[in-house]
Amino acid sequence: MKKMITALVLLLLSSTSVVASGPFDGIYAFSVNGSAAGFASIHENNGVMIAITLEPSPFDSTWEAIRGTRNGNTARMNSIFGTVNLEIDITFNSDNVTGTATIISCSDDDDDSSNDDDNCDIPPGTVLGLTKIF
Repeated sequence: MKKMITALVLLLLSSTSVVASGPFDGIYAFSVNGSAAGFASIHENNGVMIAITLEPSPFDSTWEAIRGTRNGNTARMNSIFGTVNLEIDITFNSDNVTGTATIISCSDDDDDSSNDDDNCDIPPGTVLGLTKIF
């Protein structure tokens, strides 16, 4: 009987809705000059944001993990895992659906800055448009 009650409780708990923690949590498409460039999954807990970026290129299937602290509608994000070292400023618009991400810096891990352009697909100074998909 205890096993049945436990199973029932677990079943009921698993069917409840999950609510995002941060106001900007979601999956975003990002674009450069209106052209699709990839996707970002952004999640927040207590003001700390984590984002995973994916570039859906058949020639370069890389992803990056970045982390930062949100202050109001902006966040400064830095690499925590990936193929390059990124620093990005993200600004969310008041509609909670759109925003921008500006690449502040990008470098690779080999201490040779002469080939950073080869490894950094999007150069510093580029402003990406963000649109929430869901």
